[in-house]
Amino acid sequence: MVDRPPYANGVLGGTPLVAERLNAEESDLQAALQQLARDPSQLFVGSIITDPWGAPISASVIWPDGVTGVYSGTPSPTFRGAVDAYTITRTGSPVKTFTQPAASRDVKGNVTYRPPLTIS
Repeated sequence: MVDRPPYANGVLGGTPLVAERLNAEESDLQAALQQLARDPSQLFVGSIITDPWGAPISASVIWPDGVTGVYSGTPSPTFRGAVDAYTITRTGSPVKTFTQPAASRDVKGNVTYRPPLTIS
């Protein structure tokens, strides 16, 4: 379980997700969005498409403020059921795409290095 900052309200950590509503734990909207993008499964809504071993490869998302987006995962070719990389978008103006480059894993499949998210 990831330790998340306490927001004022909302099941996903604070709604509406606007800079004025963020607390001292997350001082800006960009940081809050990036925190949510680190664990996109908390934003999944509706049907989730998985590969044959259960790794989520496609899903619709809703951000805490109601903005929609799309998740696309790249399953690990070596560790069934794991996702090595993904993108998650946030519609709006401008559209934001959070990209998690491929993680490195040890022989047991544990993540040994998780590159930083990129945002475009």
